[in-house]
Amino acid sequence: MSVFCRFHKKILLSFFFLSLIPVFSACSHKSDFLLDVPDFSSSEVMESSSAGTRFFYFSADQKGAIQNFFEKNGDASLMISLTPLKVRLSDSEGADSLSYGFFYDSSNKLAESQTLPVVTDYLQKYQGASFALAFCLGKEKGVPEGFFIKSASKVKVNSAQVLRAFVGHDFSGELPVFAFAPNGGTNNGTDDFRGASLAFNSINSREGLMPTVTIKFRDSSGSQKLAFGGEVLYIRRNEKPVEIPTAALKSPFSQITYPDEEEYPVSVLLMASSSDLLTFAPGKKNVLVPIKVDPGLIMKWSRNNWRGNDYELFEWDRFPGVLFFDISTYAVQDDFFRRLAFFVEKAGFRGRLLSDAELKGKHAYNAHDYKAEDLARFFEKARAEDFPLNEKELLLKEILAFNGVIKIAANGEVSAGRGAAISISQESPVYLRTTFIAHEGWHGIFFIDEDFRNAVASIYYTMDQQTLAYLRRYFQVTPSLNYDVDDDYLMKNEFMAYMLQQPLSSTAVYFVNMAKREHSQVKAKREADYIIETGGIGFESAARLLDEYVSDRWNLDAGRVWLITR
Repeated sequence: MSVFCRFHKKILLSFFFLSLIPVFSACSHKSDFLLDVPDFSSSEVMESSSAGTRFFYFSADQKGAIQNFFEKNGDASLMISLTPLKVRLSDSEGADSLSYGFFYDSSNKLAESQTLPVVTDYLQKYQGASFALAFCLGKEKGVPEGFFIKSASKVKVNSAQVLRAFVGHDFSGELPVFAFAPNGGTNNGTDDFRGASLAFNSINSREGLMPTVTIKFRDSSGSQKLAFGGEVLYIRRNEKPVEIPTAALKSPFSQITYPDEEEYPVSVLLMASSSDLLTFAPGKKNVLVPIKVDPGLIMKWSRNNWRGNDYELFEWDRFPGVLFFDISTYAVQDDFFRRLAFFVEKAGFRGRLLSDAELKGKHAYNAHDYKAEDLARFFEKARAEDFPLNEKELLLKEILAFNGVIKIAANGEVSAGRGAAISISQESPVYLRTTFIAHEGWHGIFFIDEDFRNAVASIYYTMDQQTLAYLRRYFQVTPSLNYDVDDDYLMKNEFMAYMLQQPLSSTAVYFVNMAKREHSQVKAKREADYIIETGGIGFESAARLLDEYVSDRWNLDAGRVWLITR
């Protein structure tokens, strides 16, 4: 099925000289409608044999339908299907070229067609096969009077469709499709988004969202490099299309190039983001609908492109229900999660709701992770005891309930849903945000996947126990952690995350350096010295087994929970 089946609603513009058969016949929706056009007079199609230009007028009904479509959706493209019938061969450059564009002044259309942006293509490469060209309408230009095609070669126009705006190429459907921004361009094997701001929003706000790039590969193995305006993204392929919100990119409206001449993706399409993400959740003043995204795009996501002020909300695209909170500062993050941290994990405080006075001066964590069951216990205890939660905790409750991580019954009782909550802060430097997303991301998978938990348990119980003893002691005596080491679930979870938070090649060195620190030498000398003597080999062995598991199952690695690397 074509990409358009999933992303575009269409209007078929029927002309007396056009076939009424849709280009993508599988794309039928109940919302589609046929624009029934009355008979045309012969004067409504002009051909200039000297200029090789044909002008196709929109009727009043068609213009009205296009205007309504544009106003409803905020954007539009006109896609035409073409078949070269007889390609003119000549030694002169551009003899087989074709130009496609809009005209706005019917009284001066020939002159206008020579000055307005056009889409240019070359016909010889198609060898008589049909193809489609799409051209976005500009936000400020309004609905054109019609479109024109200029070609020295004979070309049949098969059909025309009005679709949501899109830019790029798509080879996954019945016809190869090449789509252009309102500034036009040449079909030369690149995807040019430089004029896309003329059709899409260039910032995120309550009034509009920046578009999303959807990439589809021919196979699900290997990796590929794409460069957006000089910023190179390494994408590990998988069975699903990759979606990249342009808000995550440094130069979103730029030309895409493919370094090292790697395989051309089967589809690269820039399209409007879902309108569901435009506003806060219905009836929820500050509850953002999460943006589904690969975690590799979060750590460098600019706060300038946030939809809210204190936080931005994401959902892991591969693991539904796992929410990532990116929060402005540590202080705001504490308001969201500090009381929860002591309730869930801190030795001596677990199961208690600490008052604001008791929390004063206490440190939680610089990043957080919580499973649905613990989140539900926290909010249910607060409800049952009528405990006064702060404004951010009440907002957190709404966010979790809206996304199904917790459930709230009619009587207010709170129970577990599905998923987990992960939090990092903009206050952390990028290198720490990268580590935190890896560490907390592994926790998120651990919370929702029983097979993964079982694999972790088997390695935990069979690894070198003296090596494990150091990690348990470190968890116990480090004030910023203060984990309850008698909690078997917690210990397995943290063991796993510490094994997988850095690349495998760094594991042994990481723990040897940790063992050499003054804190370890004072608080856990006997256990730390064992790590130094053995060179951290016990940790490396355990990490290697976990790395093999996550690589085979999810194409992830130690130190990497993402498929997109920047």
